[in-house]
Amino acid sequence: MSKGNGLLKSLWPLILGMVLCLAGCASQRQVVVGLSPDLEDYYAMYPSIEFDAVAVTSEEANQIKSDGVDKYFAPASSLRKRIDPFTVYFSQEHTQPETLPYRSNYWDRWLKKKPVTLVLIADLPHSPDMPEEDPRVLYIDLKKRDGLFTKPVYVEIEPQKITRIFDKPTDPRTHLPAANQKPDTQGTNPRVHGDAEKEK
Repeated sequence: MSKGNGLLKSLWPLILGMVLCLAGCASQRQVVVGLSPDLEDYYAMYPSIEFDAVAVTSEEANQIKSDGVDKYFAPASSLRKRIDPFTVYFSQEHTQPETLPYRSNYWDRWLKKKPVTLVLIADLPHSPDMPEEDPRVLYIDLKKRDGLFTKPVYVEIEPQKITRIFDKPTDPRTHLPAANQKPDTQGTNPRVHGDAEKEK
């Protein structure tokens, strides 16, 4: 065996690790969600809203589409419990944006099942004139270049829909952005859903 081949063989584990990190770590990016000021104009207040972010397999994504938003958020939903979403609770008292850190125990758990789609879904009231493609849920393909989140994903909850935006969401009341969260502090905010034991 030549010296070159021997060097390549010795470096192969390191090269493989770098490739796997690029594939997996690139998916571990920040998601920031906030409320649109239009919500208060539309509902005369900031309604109570649950927002989930979760990376899922193709089968799980298909089930979410099949069930629909209302069934997904039903109290007896076994799917929602099984896929372990990152959940934020907004209300009249809590309008500040929230962040899913780019490094999180959530991502660590989701990546183990090799997800293909990031689902962003909000428990907004159903409208009778809701289009066939429900605007209360966004699907981001993790297999495409833009799905690897070269930049943070910013979304804003509007009346009857979720919109992906270019700028970091701000509090519609104070106009302050989401607080910076360090990767080792996620799950400590009581307004954010999470299993304390899993987050340790």
